[in-house]
Amino acid sequence: MSQVTAIKQSNITDTEFLNDVLNGLTQEQKTLPCKYFYDDKGAALFEQITTLQEYYVTRTELSILEQYSQAIAQLLPDNLSIIEPGCGSGKKVAYLLAHMANVKTFVPFEISQEMLSYSLAHLSPLFPELVISPLLGDFTHSQMVKQLTKDTALDSQTNLVYFPGSTLGNFSPVKAIEIMSNFHRLCGVNGYVLIGIDLVKERQVLLDAYDDKAGVTAAFNKNLLGRINNELNANFDLTTFSHQSRFNEVHSKIEMHLISLCDQSVIIDNQQIHFDKGESIHTENSHKYTVESFAALAGQAGLKLENTWQDANDYFALCLLRPA
Repeated sequence: MSQVTAIKQSNITDTEFLNDVLNGLTQEQKTLPCKYFYDDKGAALFEQITTLQEYYVTRTELSILEQYSQAIAQLLPDNLSIIEPGCGSGKKVAYLLAHMANVKTFVPFEISQEMLSYSLAHLSPLFPELVISPLLGDFTHSQMVKQLTKDTALDSQTNLVYFPGSTLGNFSPVKAIEIMSNFHRLCGVNGYVLIGIDLVKERQVLLDAYDDKAGVTAAFNKNLLGRINNELNANFDLTTFSHQSRFNEVHSKIEMHLISLCDQSVIIDNQQIHFDKGESIHTENSHKYTVESFAALAGQAGLKLENTWQDANDYFALCLLRPA
């Protein structure tokens, strides 16, 4: 069996969740932080999204991994630890692990306990000798990352931080720089960061990927309201909101919104929030990059782009970075 160490815990509090929700919903443009999509139900819905015909991202990235994992592995030293923030099922990192000898430890780093367990269940039978050391926490939270890195001594060794799936694009440029700065810290001494990015492409391909015919993305988006109901004593009626994807040409990003279908008020922890008919909650961004724009962004986090691997359609890229 894989050697699994105790899960180190650093949970988001209900107070933080409540404050983030109320702060977002009292702005002129109502917003909700995308990190709260991933409760256990949300994480499971996202796994369904990755299998949809319209959602090209996962299958394209897997094809890149299938073709180039060996080449990527040859650029990395033996005896490093792999840290995967937002590890999900662990399906993608398995491609790398299969081509890398003498990986010291695999550290799945997740905000969802269920996804950590799912990752362990998937990887343990495939790599029975691998030491797996799960980390429960929020990789977007700089102080939390700093404390966890110190507590686990991850910053005193050489690590590969692996962040697939174009998740970085969900964050504003300022937040993306902060997250990559967290990865800079996590990669340790002379470390590496391998990040997936979704590239600029035809508008309709993008819109379809975030508004599938089966309605799984809509369910994923609306589940955020259900989570607020369950955890923050709210009374959202999910049938009075509809899912919408938009492409923002100026900032090269897909936006996901929840549109109020009527004038209504919602109570959250005894506080009333009003919605006009047609008013939206902006729930997620998904920025699309060129290799050049991404390299410039990473540079602001002290990381230098060293190598990229892309599919034949130039839909997606895996980018290897090192501390500058």
